[in-house]
Amino acid sequence: MLTKSQIQIIHVAKSKLALDEDTYRDILFAQAGVRSSTALDYAGFKAVMKHFEACGFTAHGVRRTAHGQDRPGMATVKQIKKIYAVWWSLGGSYYKKGQERKALRGFLKNRFRVEHENFLSFDKAGKVIEALKAIQGRAGENYGSRKTF
Repeated sequence: MLTKSQIQIIHVAKSKLALDEDTYRDILFAQAGVRSSTALDYAGFKAVMKHFEACGFTAHGVRRTAHGQDRPGMATVKQIKKIYAVWWSLGGSYYKKGQERKALRGFLKNRFRVEHENFLSFDKAGKVIEALKAIQGRAGENYGSRKTF
């Protein structure tokens, strides 16, 4: 079962691509074997969206990193996870316990002029990782000893 926002995205794509009702339902059936967006499962949703994107639809404003997908030109999911991992490994040496995210965002704002980790470009995320590794090195910890966060 899809979420309301996923169904809305499909209907926005239908509207933006100026599909009439019959063509829209034929696409749903051809891509996912259903005639209604409410009957789609997640695999069907992905197939339909892939088809719509091939037809020229772009989902502006859809937050992709929350679902584990990378955005072109922006920090990858792996980079953001790496930033979190290194930041959390600093423990209480660089920030107060319980203030991890607030402190990270303050660090990003002061040092890199970025309000939130999801707004980092690919290149800037690499620089953040290197800066955090340098801080970690000065703290005397072995980088890579902690695999989870």
